[in-house]
Amino acid sequence: MQLLTPRPDETVMLLRQEHLDYIREPKNTAAADVDWLRLKESGTDFSYPVPVFFSFSPADDGEVILTHPDGSQTRHPAIAGHAEVKNLLIGSTYHWQVHVRDTLSEKRCFHTADIAPRMLFVEGITNVRDFGGFRTKDGKQLRQGLLYRTSEMDTHAEITEEGKRTLYALGIRTDLDIRGCNNEHRAPALDEARVAWINLPLVAYEKIFTDKAYIEAYGKAYALLAEADRYPMIVHCWGGIDRTGCWLFILGGMLGVPEEQLFLDYEFSSFSRWGRRSRYSDQFSAFYKQLMTYGDTVEDACRSFMLSAGVTKAQAERIREIFITT
Repeated sequence: MQLLTPRPDETVMLLRQEHLDYIREPKNTAAADVDWLRLKESGTDFSYPVPVFFSFSPADDGEVILTHPDGSQTRHPAIAGHAEVKNLLIGSTYHWQVHVRDTLSEKRCFHTADIAPRMLFVEGITNVRDFGGFRTKDGKQLRQGLLYRTSEMDTHAEITEEGKRTLYALGIRTDLDIRGCNNEHRAPALDEARVAWINLPLVAYEKIFTDKAYIEAYGKAYALLAEADRYPMIVHCWGGIDRTGCWLFILGGMLGVPEEQLFLDYEFSSFSRWGRRSRYSDQFSAFYKQLMTYGDTVEDACRSFMLSAGVTKAQAERIREIFITT
């Protein structure tokens, strides 16, 4: 049996060419008219990753056995010498071999490109990304597999049973649902026997800073992150863009993610079907201006905001310990 792709020690890309082009040269500067309350669908969804494609010869049916960085194994059906696997970690090394009838191939390794964000495919929903994978200013990295952002899973986007199985396979333990301030439908979309549903309605952009209750709501949501037994966790509003985007921007800033990477992560939601977002929009500019009244740097401002929202210094430090690799 001959293993064809990935080639030995090959580094495979998990982002689409559109994603790479955007990272190299952001093109969302014109997205200033943001209709974020109505979330008009743009029609095309580019928020999915590129699968890793496996091929071998002869072109028989069998299975690809994939050994993950933590040593665990998963098995994936191969049809006529081909298989594909989605949602792998970025910047990681995997080993693979093929099992066909009574024959087990040699084992080979490949690597995934270390380019954030890590995008995921979950059937039925959009805009799914791992909060982890970004580098901090001092060269450390946010842990992958802890916190995921998604669109909502019911009403405007309906997660399928296969999509639920994907989330269960990721080990999701907490669904942080931040819908509610716009009189939206909200209810648990996942099995509550497996995933705890927490509803903490948040607002977005400049409105965050207009009422102490809105600020304290952000603090309550951040405080959950200091509880290690809640992970892995998903967080979402409607599109996973505006409220979720503001909440994660502040979290990433507190953790020391560079400002440009925070902007990029916010704008990457433009690849979803909910329409474009830009750091230059009136809504985001007003949010950023208010946030920066809390400190001279983004990191200082985000940390200061979180403390003012009720997060204790001990909780903030615990969040850093949970997310930042050593």
